[in-house]
Amino acid sequence: MNIKKFLKLPAEKRKRIYNNTVKKLKVSPAVVEKDLWVCILLNYLFTNFKYKDAIIFKGGTSLSKVYNLIERFSEDIDLALNWEVLGYPQKEPYEARSYTKQEKYLDKLNENTSEFLKNEVIPVIESDLNSLLKNTNLKFYIDAKNPQSILFDYPKEYDLDPSILSVIKLEIGAVAEPIPFEEKEISTYISQANPQSFLEKISVRVVDPIRTFYEKIAILHKEANRTSANYPNRYSRHYYDVYKMLQSNLKQRSFQNLEILESVIEFLKKFYRANFAKYDDIYQAKLKLVPSTEAIDFFKNDYNQTKSMIFGEQVSFDEILKTLQAYENELNLIIKSFDKWSDKAI
Repeated sequence: MNIKKFLKLPAEKRKRIYNNTVKKLKVSPAVVEKDLWVCILLNYLFTNFKYKDAIIFKGGTSLSKVYNLIERFSEDIDLALNWEVLGYPQKEPYEARSYTKQEKYLDKLNENTSEFLKNEVIPVIESDLNSLLKNTNLKFYIDAKNPQSILFDYPKEYDLDPSILSVIKLEIGAVAEPIPFEEKEISTYISQANPQSFLEKISVRVVDPIRTFYEKIAILHKEANRTSANYPNRYSRHYYDVYKMLQSNLKQRSFQNLEILESVIEFLKKFYRANFAKYDDIYQAKLKLVPSTEAIDFFKNDYNQTKSMIFGEQVSFDEILKTLQAYENELNLIIKSFDKWSDKAI
C-alpha cells in the first residue's frame, strides 16, 4: 500500500493503522499523523515539484527522518533553494562588498525569495498536491512572521499536543550552502511500524549531517557569546540535537573534517553576521558551547516545555550541558593542533 491508498481508506481502518503505529513506536497519534503529512510533502517536493532539482533537504528533520541521529519529532521541512533559480549567478552572492552593500544585497535576495515563494511556489504546490491527492482543500500560505516560510494547515484526525505546532512549516531559503550532500531514502512512521503493508520509500537529496552538526555547534557558540537576554524560543532543540549526534560517529568525523567547519564559519560571517557571535574565536580554539548561567535557566525551561517532542531517551538538560562541555574541551584541543588554521589563530 502507498500513501495515496492509505488516505483513501475508511476512517476506522486508518485509525487501526495509526493505533498500531502508536503502540509500536511509542509516539502520540498526532505525531504519527503529522509525520505522514511531512513525508507526503517531501515525496512531492523531490518527485513532482517543478523545482525539485533546485532544492536540498537540511536541518533537524533531516537528522531524524534520514539519519536517525536524533529521537526528536522535528516538524519543519527546511530546504536550501539554489539562488540561480532566482536569476543570481552562482558566484555573485560571494563577491566582496562593504558591510552596508552586502546587507542591502542580502535584503534584496531575501525579498526576491519571498516573492518567489508567494507568487510561484505556493500556487504550484497547491495545484499539484490537490490534483495528486484528489483533494481540493489543501491550502498553503506565507508565514506572517517569516516571509521565507510557507505554512501548511494539514488535515487532522487527532487533537494536537500543546507542544506540537498545528501547521507544517516549510522553510525555503536561498541563503544557504548545502555542501556536501547525498541521495538518501526515508519512510513514514506508519511504514516503519507496518513494513509488510507499506513498502513505499521516499528519495530525497539531503545535506551530509556533518555540515548540519557544525552548523549547530556554530549556533551554540553564537548563543554562548550573546550579550543580551534576547534568547530565542525553541532553541533548546539545538543543544539536544548536538548531544544526540555526539553519541554517533559524527563525533569522530567532527575531529577529521575541520575544512567543512571552516566553510560553515566563513558562510555565517558572510551571510549571517552578528557582532556578538565571535565566530573567529573558533579558529583560536576558543569554541564555547555552554551558555551563561542566565541563558541556561532560559534554555532549560524551554527544553522542559518541548520534551514531549522527544520519543527516545529523556536526558536531563544538565546532562546535555555536561556532555557539551566535555566535547568543547576535546574539539578545542584538536583545533589547537590543526596546522591549516595556524595563520587564523592570531
